Amino acid sequence: MRLTIKRRPARMIRQALLLAVAAAAGSMVGADELHLKNGSILVGTLVSADEGNVVFDTPFAGKIPVKKENIARLITSEPVTVKTTSGEVLRERTITATEDQMVAAKDGEVPVTLTATEIALINPAPWQLGDGFNWSGLTSAAMQAKRGNSDSDQYNLAARSIWRSLQSRYTINGFAEFEESNGEEISDNWTAQFKYDRFLKNPDNYVGAAAKFEYDKFADLDLRTTVGPYLGRQFLDKPVLSLQGELGPVWVDENFNEAEDNDFAGMLWDFAATSNVIGFGTTLYLEHDGTLNFDDPDNLILNTVAGLRMPLIFGFETKVEARWEYNGGAVEGVDDLDSTYTFGIGYSW
Repeated sequence: MRLTIKRRPARMIRQALLLAVAAAAGSMVGADELHLKNGSILVGTLVSADEGNVVFDTPFAGKIPVKKENIARLITSEPVTVKTTSGEVLRERTITATEDQMVAAKDGEVPVTLTATEIALINPAPWQLGDGFNWSGLTSAAMQAKRGNSDSDQYNLAARSIWRSLQSRYTINGFAEFEESNGEEISDNWTAQFKYDRFLKNPDNYVGAAAKFEYDKFADLDLRTTVGPYLGRQFLDKPVLSLQGELGPVWVDENFNEAEDNDFAGMLWDFAATSNVIGFGTTLYLEHDGTLNFDDPDNLILNTVAGLRMPLIFGFETKVEARWEYNGGAVEGVDDLDSTYTFGIGYSW
């Protein structure tokens, strides 16, 4: 007796496709939905949201940021955490949000309705809920070597590290420059700064204290120490423009190699601004600080840094920067103004 088995490849393929579609559909059950104003609907998982953007994780494109102005409705099936502008935290809530308001629901509780202006963050980071610190920073290096009619080497290093919690912020800044031409040093200087900030009831305002140390071999400066408290304010904190300023009294002690040592009381101001107005992930930045000598107003110290950072890959970036350092009380034989222009490679986190 012969047993004949008929194979039906087409039928088997159709069954496999149906199983795949069913599996995909099943995986999307309970997914969050992001309805855009152009009629598109993204299905996936809400990652986070702040004042300007919603980060949404989709199966086809991964995590993508979407501007709030382009969103018509947001619906979550999995619970999220909502932080309001008043500081209240609503945990384990499913939300339905439109351009004007949000309804946050939880089993067994009365739903909470919030206006758009009352919503600060969705799924905030632990430090934004008062748990630990957020560590961020950047470092960069610029190197130049010339060989031929003249031999020269130039090195420029910069670094910044910031630890931020809801109440406190610690900042370390560092900069170093060295240049040699035809075997002779022509530039050798460094700056190190340590800052502590304590945020007040209004988180836009803070008090702080700073200590700054400077060395410049060819300005006859063995060590300049600047210490003092200050009041600070975050005037704006948006991607298109972030602006903060600080003002306070300082004590300055200057030790020179050849000139007579000096110390004085004064006033220090410090401003910093960043902007992403150019787009494409670039950052424009401007930093300026000044120190006024109460005993000799002409002995004015000004430092200004302006630049542009452009992203590469994996956190690496290029940097074009100009740095101006003015010292109205420079010792005899030393220029009042020192300018540095660099193009370098950096890394930020």
